[in-house]
Amino acid sequence: MYKSLQACRAAAALSVVLFHLGTQLALGKTFGIAWFGELFRFGRAGVDFFFVLSGFIVVTAHQSDFFQPARLFAYLRKRVTRIYPIYWFIFVTTACLAMTMPSTRAALPHDTPLIVKSLALVPQDPTVVGGTGAPVIVTAWTLQYELVFYAIVGLFIFGRVTAALVVVAMLANSLLCMDVCRFPSEFFASPYFLLFGLGAAIAFVCRAAPRMRHARVVAALGGIAFALTAVIETATRAPLGSHVSIIAYGLSSAAVIFGLVKAEDVGQVVGGHRWTQLLGDASYSLYLLHFPVLSVLCKIALASGLHGLRGALVTFGFVLIGCVASGVCLHVWVERPVLRLLRRFSSSRRAVHSRKVSGAEAES
Repeated sequence: MYKSLQACRAAAALSVVLFHLGTQLALGKTFGIAWFGELFRFGRAGVDFFFVLSGFIVVTAHQSDFFQPARLFAYLRKRVTRIYPIYWFIFVTTACLAMTMPSTRAALPHDTPLIVKSLALVPQDPTVVGGTGAPVIVTAWTLQYELVFYAIVGLFIFGRVTAALVVVAMLANSLLCMDVCRFPSEFFASPYFLLFGLGAAIAFVCRAAPRMRHARVVAALGGIAFALTAVIETATRAPLGSHVSIIAYGLSSAAVIFGLVKAEDVGQVVGGHRWTQLLGDASYSLYLLHFPVLSVLCKIALASGLHGLRGALVTFGFVLIGCVASGVCLHVWVERPVLRLLRRFSSSRRAVHSRKVSGAEAES
């Protein structure tokens, strides 16, 4: 993994935390300071960056697996191991804690099929399920897009025919949904899939492109374009998640990723400090955990008597530190050991299988 991209993962996760924290402090039921929400509304674009980065990372890791059906199971095992264990841990823990409080118990899903679909990260209609399509862990709606992208890559690994069919199906669905359409068609016509595609394209370009001496300039220009998009979106109060802003953030994110990767290829690392790398490693845990932690800490701040601008500023620092610390602790004490254990188990099973195959070949 490129260290510069790990630093970007840390920055993207922090931006999403700031977005949700600013939105929370702007609510009338908390501190009612509207400019907090406006100041950090750019943080939503961290999701756009994550999608482009995910497209780049997954395709970079599995380019050589394309059209190799024998490698499909290993690919799926790796993707499932990466997504589900820590998500299930946070989902179940959060749900159990919410059950203990009457104010949050009613918001939990009680329909068994809905709970199963939520645990499996099956795409769900946000107008019906919790406003985001993901109950309990509201940020998990992005994982639904992530898993569909993983499935698309899996179809490319499976063979050329399935790859061609999925491309045709996605394009046809997008054309049919140019006007208003209902779920699930609108889900599969989302511009978010273009972001994954941008990341995948950058993976191929980075592999083919020669080394660049001034690649950091490309990354800097991409960063400037990203910041300008945020400023324009905030100044014009454009609707969050509009198609135009998603594409603008996606293109600038692609430029940042391309520039940083080509720069690191010639030894120019950005954000290589070990604490930045740790936060990048913990970005997935931080992303999933921060919203429930944020909600609890804001309630604690209000219960302690904090109010007004001064109270909001104290709460802002207190909650931000709490979210980051909890995300890092979860990564170090839960996510990392679980992933290490699962990889060890997978390696031991492959070794046993190899010995059986070798023994059978020897006997024959």
